[in-house]
Amino acid sequence: MNRNMLQLFIFFGLLLSGCTAAVNNAGNALRDTEWYSVSNYIDGDTFKIQNGDSTSTIRLLYVDTPETNHSDSNADPEPYGAEASDFVKQLLQESGEVKLTFDVEPTDRYDRNLAVVELRNGKILNEVLLEEGLAKVLIVEPNVKMENIYKQLEQKAKQQKRGMWQDAANISNSDVRIEKSLTTGIRLEVDKAAELVTITNTTDEPIVMTGWKLVSVRGNQTYPFGKYVLEAHSEIMISSADDADLTKSKNKLDWGAVNIWNNQDTDPAELYNSANELVAIWEDE
Repeated sequence: MNRNMLQLFIFFGLLLSGCTAAVNNAGNALRDTEWYSVSNYIDGDTFKIQNGDSTSTIRLLYVDTPETNHSDSNADPEPYGAEASDFVKQLLQESGEVKLTFDVEPTDRYDRNLAVVELRNGKILNEVLLEEGLAKVLIVEPNVKMENIYKQLEQKAKQQKRGMWQDAANISNSDVRIEKSLTTGIRLEVDKAAELVTITNTTDEPIVMTGWKLVSVRGNQTYPFGKYVLEAHSEIMISSADDADLTKSKNKLDWGAVNIWNNQDTDPAELYNSANELVAIWEDE
């Protein structure tokens, strides 16, 4: 075999080996259709899974538990950090395997995989931590898909004084919901069957709603307001009906999607201002 022919064989051999490596690397990518064995426990919001021949670190998405592993070795663990860590370890041991779901950005700057974690019993680990008061909501853009639902879970735990929320010092004024229209001058009502939301300004002054957002909590669907002013003692309606006729109405807006509201289960509505502060809520009791 001459030298040129040998070089040609080596070239193709390297090419094929490179392709095989690429397939193997793609094969180790985490998928939301598979169950992965838990291999190690780090703290309340971080653990490891077995991914083929290697391990991958999982960081729970949308939540943050109190620290137990400070970079400063002299620092004490934060209150409820040990409880959160032990609780997560127990749930993961009982489950043995987990299934993962991702948002827009799948990893953080530490190369940890950001995921919503489903346990074998069907429960969502991220949500259970919020319900037990062992974690706070942590939203880092662009991963915002479950923001509103997770804030609801956190708020419920606060109201029930679960876990860390037993200590009033953990609840700041910004955490308290504004639920009564008398406080804000805004009344929020939803006719789910008609797919119609009515927002009423009960004050003597116009309210600038530019940058506000209306949220269907159950479906986590959001209607963003553009440039809009709600005049004093007037109302605006937002329709998501599939047969809505908005051509002749000045006080009715089109959601831009249909069948937003859940008629089979409770589906609260929330209205946030441009500072992302909760202005009004419709409880759907």
